[in-house]
Amino acid sequence: MPDSRITYHLGSRAKPANNLLLILQGSDCRSSLKNHSIKEVLPKVRPDADVLLIEKWGLSPHTSDCPQAYIDNDSPSQRVSDAKQVLEYLNKKKDYQSVYVLGGSEGAVIAVMLREAFPGITATIAFNGGGNSFQNDIEHNIKASTPAEVTASVLNEFRSFAEQVKTSKEPFAVNSSQHGYKWWKEMLTLEQTKVIEHGKTPLLIIQSEQDASVDPEQTHIMIENLSSSENVKYQYFEELDHGLRKENGDSIDDSALAVMRGWFQKH
Repeated sequence: MPDSRITYHLGSRAKPANNLLLILQGSDCRSSLKNHSIKEVLPKVRPDADVLLIEKWGLSPHTSDCPQAYIDNDSPSQRVSDAKQVLEYLNKKKDYQSVYVLGGSEGAVIAVMLREAFPGITATIAFNGGGNSFQNDIEHNIKASTPAEVTASVLNEFRSFAEQVKTSKEPFAVNSSQHGYKWWKEMLTLEQTKVIEHGKTPLLIIQSEQDASVDPEQTHIMIENLSSSENVKYQYFEELDHGLRKENGDSIDDSALAVMRGWFQKH
């Protein structure tokens, strides 16, 4: 590998595959191999592809607590750089006919960033990655999950923190929601609309109406404001939540899997 600290898992199918499916996990501080949806459910959207998972900095299947190395080094740009290196390496080893990328939540943001950075991607799916402003999505989550009597104070505290990070010239010690300064700085200053506009390959954006983690309305607005929507399709699920589940559902809904499967088959 070009960089020995990058850990990836490549699962091969029973028959030799000409296609590769990269699945990008969300913001959780745990190995991608410990995520049931990533291991068992999402690979079904392209059943003829080898499945690639790339661990975030400092994480492995043996990681128990969230390591300080992860807090210090994980960031969207780091994940994109790692993914690009792995894809370039695998393409030299085996010339895949098609490379598909799928990500949800933070993984959706990484997917659209990688789409811009790596032109060798055949098609991308990004689900429930939020709108143009990550800060707006966090505030949506605070309003949805915080008791009414403390919502205002929690919002003010977060806005103060966000402003401090965005305007800072030098890094400072941060460990908030298992993320450090580097991660927060990049996420809070990212304009997702521009990233989407700069990508050229086919992209399917999926948003769930019952999403309490990001603001569905801001996702709608972002899509409407795209200066160029060429190669971008938008799919909306009224009954699904952040994990693409129906109420009381314990797994990704079949309707979402069918749409994702259809998008990749189309390309």
